[in-house]
Amino acid sequence: MAATYEGKYAKMAEQFRADGCDESMIEKFIRQEMEADKAKSKRGVNELKAWKKWQALSEDTRRKVLSSAFCHTCGLAEFAPNYSVRSDKFLLVVEGVCAKCGGRIVRTIEDL
Repeated sequence: MAATYEGKYAKMAEQFRADGCDESMIEKFIRQEMEADKAKSKRGVNELKAWKKWQALSEDTRRKVLSSAFCHTCGLAEFAPNYSVRSDKFLLVVEGVCAKCGGRIVRTIEDL
């Protein structure tokens, strides 16, 4: 995995340096990004199963779910593109950001 993301981390470090961050702060941010990437890679199989369940829902149902999340800033909100779907015990969890303000939003659906 390190080879896959090595260029990504180098670019991040360059940008942080250009923004004036010190090396200890850069190291902290890169380490956090590496941990997040590692966690994402471990969830792949679970996410694939969840995505198949999500796709099994009717298009109308998926559209309703994506347009009826709750945003703490905007109230009723719609998901922006690039949301993710995962399984969480007995639920499907749709995670993403609000299309209006960019705030983090989550919606759950009873797992079928």
